Amino acid sequence: MTRFARAAALALALGPPLSLPPLAAATAQEAPKPDPALAVLALEAGTWDADITFPSREPGKPDGKAKGVQVNTLRSNGMWMLNQFSVEGTPYEGTGLWGYDPKTGKYRGIWADNNEHRIRVDEGTWDPGTQTMTWTAEMVQADGSVAPLRFTEAFKGDVRTFHMVAIGPKSGKEFPLLDITFTRRKT
Repeated sequence: MTRFARAAALALALGPPLSLPPLAAATAQEAPKPDPALAVLALEAGTWDADITFPSREPGKPDGKAKGVQVNTLRSNGMWMLNQFSVEGTPYEGTGLWGYDPKTGKYRGIWADNNEHRIRVDEGTWDPGTQTMTWTAEMVQADGSVAPLRFTEAFKGDVRTFHMVAIGPKSGKEFPLLDITFTRRKT
């Protein structure tokens, strides 16, 4: 008798495995009520064309320019936003997921891209008066040190602006990394 046949015979002799709850019962659970703070996520939903500027760090040298596309999809009954971003003519692609953490009263997100083998963890606050999300995170430098990041995203209807700076860990000086103007595609 082969090893497989012995295992099959033993399984039959022991009877059926512990039963799992039927799928219908698992899906019949009532979904959690969305927190009003989640309404901010919907502002970012849709497909957005991106005009990207990489500020020059050398005086007299022009800024770098690029175009990209971001597709943002609300998931799990509007509780999470899935971001998928690519830059035209480059291999760059990044993916993020963010939502609201009612325990901390802050927005939380993760971002992963092919620039580094590390998942960035973001924490954000929403200012309803200015319609601006301010995020903080950390970025590992080439020498292994960690630099704080701050990025702001201002929402103005079908246009939103994204500004990212690194903050010198010792100097506290801000170094602009990129600016993106997103324009929502008409459906």
